[in-house]
Amino acid sequence: MFKYQFTSTVDDLLEAEQTGREFRSIRTPFRWIIIVLGIVWFVMGILAFDFSNPSWRPIFWLGLGGGIFYYFVVGPYLRRREIKKNNASQQDLLIECNDEGMKIVIKDVGEFNRGWGELIEYLVTSKGVIFYFNDDVVNWLPRRVFEGEEERDNLIGFVRKKIDQNE
Repeated sequence: MFKYQFTSTVDDLLEAEQTGREFRSIRTPFRWIIIVLGIVWFVMGILAFDFSNPSWRPIFWLGLGGGIFYYFVVGPYLRRREIKKNNASQQDLLIECNDEGMKIVIKDVGEFNRGWGELIEYLVTSKGVIFYFNDDVVNWLPRRVFEGEEERDNLIGFVRKKIDQNE
């Protein structure tokens, strides 16, 4: 059994969101290139719009540029704002991983039990471990809760074995 007791902050949650987004996304320089291209495409859609001859082409460029800009800039901004709004600045947590699943106890909030069958994905990063559950709940174990990388690797081995047993 693995047991971690720590104080989680909003900054921890923001770091988890950013880490997950960076881990799943393309590298930073390429991300900025795509953002610039999205803005250019959006502007092209505005400039290409001919009021005398309506066409689908400007709508395509506006949609493409706007979609890229939303995905890489607006969406992450809105997620970060939602995290800040919906979470306490600090929460004392106890997370236990055992044969049945994860038990998460949040002081003054409650106790939550998650089975290993509910876990759909986990990410191991240099900043910590992120657990994604099937109801869009995300749990984050920051790097500081582990005594070392060996302990983190032991936890991940345990989780991997439990997931394999549930498949």
